[in-house]
Order: sequence, then structure tokens, then C-alpha cells
Amino acid sequence: MNKAYSWTFWNREFDSPILLASGTAGFGLELMEQGYLDGAAAVISKATTRRPREGNQPPRIVETRFGLLNSIGLANPGVDEVLETLLPQAADLPCPLIVNVAGETVEEFPAVIEKLEQSPVPFGYEVNVSCPNVAAGGITFGASPETVERISSLVKSVSSRPFSVKLTPNEGSITDSALAAEAGGADSVTVCNTFLGMKIDWRTGEALLKRKVGGYSSPALLPLTVARVFNTRSAVGIPVLASGGVSCAGDILELLAAGAAMVQVGTWLMRRPNAACELMKDIIRLLEGDSD
Repeated sequence: MNKAYSWTFWNREFDSPILLASGTAGFGLELMEQGYLDGAAAVISKATTRRPREGNQPPRIVETRFGLLNSIGLANPGVDEVLETLLPQAADLPCPLIVNVAGETVEEFPAVIEKLEQSPVPFGYEVNVSCPNVAAGGITFGASPETVERISSLVKSVSSRPFSVKLTPNEGSITDSALAAEAGGADSVTVCNTFLGMKIDWRTGEALLKRKVGGYSSPALLPLTVARVFNTRSAVGIPVLASGGVSCAGDILELLAAGAAMVQVGTWLMRRPNAACELMKDIIRLLEGDSD
């Protein structure tokens, strides 16, 4: 890897701007076994919640013509099992691990992070406020700037590590929520989570996902992400992590030009498990002026 290029994030210098997005790389263990973490600055883990979750009933993944719909439901073994089993294994990763944290109530976010603080492994956390607040009737946490600020403040009070707040594009204002996360002490914001989507079999009138509506990811979303990264970075003083629409090296460079500090690769990784290495080679090639 060419060491002439570097990107700084959370006071650490990296030779890649690529983060592997939550939910697409597990805890990085399988990719590590295959030697597919070259080119990745860090892995963002699958969501971790207070208690184990089986996730939603299948079918919960549907391919569309231009992208992927998913309704996984934050399936995970719970923070205790993550602490006992997965994080010790992740200590061998060749790159840092950022643990994604989700919850059903405001109080669950700091509770999960307090437990994760027992491990030396996490480099930091990504706090997913795109999930529903059960105590508030199911409204997404990120829809309310006041709730985003409260969660950020609570996480800040228990965390010794930096954290990013992962925002939703589906409810409320991303810019307002980003400002609230910053006010609450977040070290960065992630822009953004998947867009709501749905696919119906017109012959039967039935939705193809069991839960009907899911999160949509696609290269076609890149312009939407670019705009949201640009607007958010113009509004806040903390770093913005871009997430959504990446399928080639030029997409990553475009998001960096829009103001992103680092760029997450998600669905593309599921198609190309060695995507981080391939994309990083192409980034260097483009930066060195080889457009062929």
C-alpha cells in the first residue's frame, strides 16, 4: 500500500479512508480469515444490543434491479456474548474495530457501552439512532434532535472512547440531528443509514419482505448521500463519516470532496468481499493521475 497518502480520523492517521460498514462485515473475523481486510482503515461491527436478538422473520433480504432491500432486525447475540466471545477474537484484526451500538430505549445505549468499556478492543463506537424508540411508540430516535442530543450526552458520560452517531435520512432533519449530536458531545456523525424502500409482487399484491418495508442500499443513492454529507459538513464542526452509494473508487473520492472524513463501504462489500483492497488500489491509481 502506498504510504504517501493519509487520512486522519479520531486523532489517528490511516493510509486508507475506507471503513467497512456495520452489518456487512460482521465483526471482521471471516474477512480476516480470508485475508480480505487489506485496504480497510477499520471495521464497523454488526449492531450490538443489550439483550440477544433473533432479528426479523425471513424473507428479510430482497435484491432489486438497482440495489438491495434488507430488514434484518438487528440480529445479534447481545452485548454479554460479544464481550465474552467476539471481542477477544477481534483483538487479532489487522485494523481497528468500531462497535456499532443499538437500543430499544434511550437508556440502553449507555448501558451497552458501559459494558463494552470493559474490553480493550474497541477503537470507538457507532451509535445507531436510526432504530425505533420502543418507549416512544416506535418513532426513530434520530427523528428527534432532543433525543439525539440526550443519547449523545449519556454515551459521552460513560465512554472513554470516541463515538459517531449514525443518523437516519427517513425522519426529521439530518442537519438538525447532526447539530444535536455535536451538542451532546459526539466525536463525529455518520451520514447516513439506509433509505426506506419496498418491493411488491404486482401479481399477488404481496410485499417481498416479511416486514414489508426495509432499508434500501444502492449505487443509485450516491447523489443523495453526497448532498447530505455536504450539507451536514457545512453545518457541524465535527467529522462526517459518509455511508451510502459507494461502488467504485471515484465514489469514495467524491464523498471525500463533499466533506467526508472517511467513507463507509457496505453493500458493495457483500458483492466483492475483497472490496477494500480493490478500491484502495483504484483510489491510489486515480490520485496518481491514471484514469484509464
